[in-house]
Amino acid sequence: MEEPQLAEPSTVLSDIQDLLLNTPDVEAFLEELAQHSASMFSSDGAEVYCGITLMRQRTAGTVASSSERARLLDEVQYAFADGPCLHACREGTQVLIPDFEKDNTWPEYNEAITGHGLRSVLAVPFPLPDDTSMAGLNLYSDRPNAFGPAAVQRANDYVEQASKGLQLAVLIAQHSQTAANLRAAMESRTVIDVATGIIIAQNRCTQEEAMELIKKASSNRNVKLRVVAQAIVESAGGGPIQTVFK
Repeated sequence: MEEPQLAEPSTVLSDIQDLLLNTPDVEAFLEELAQHSASMFSSDGAEVYCGITLMRQRTAGTVASSSERARLLDEVQYAFADGPCLHACREGTQVLIPDFEKDNTWPEYNEAITGHGLRSVLAVPFPLPDDTSMAGLNLYSDRPNAFGPAAVQRANDYVEQASKGLQLAVLIAQHSQTAANLRAAMESRTVIDVATGIIIAQNRCTQEEAMELIKKASSNRNVKLRVVAQAIVESAGGGPIQTVFK
């Protein structure tokens, strides 16, 4: 199979800069980057699928994919908690499987992935400034031996060229997730505080006693504190509680 020609380094960098400037948010940028990566290695009649895996605190997830098929292929691997892409992320080393039907590195995963029609994969890690995070570019093909020596070299060159854009996007994504977690925690705290106040008013008890009642209800019903608190607020006629951020 004739291998597609990789664009010049300056062109790749220019394309990535354009993606950063023209996409409305980090998720859109990463999706565009995955699609750009897939197109770089695809040719007529030989589509390559791309997923970008981010691993933080031993949890892996696809932060972007060139298509639903690419996302599905990544998720097959996550189900086994091991495989070429996860190994590349964890160890920081390239992994190439020329033909899954002739490979036995991950027997159960190999059997599952060939069931999806996949034959070869190339996983290339890229560096992140945060030591607690690891990431990788995953390239899949339905054809065996889709990634020859030239394609492997091009993939490594491409990751090197794209690494600054990838690092920036992942850093922004991490900060966005941190902000989202903080917002969710603050919203949860708000509804719990309101529910506590309602219980204090209704039962003429202390704040500590009110919180104990909420915790006991949460434990007995096996639901989260926020759910119990929201039910208390709604039963008092308060309706949904929103935290106002200014």
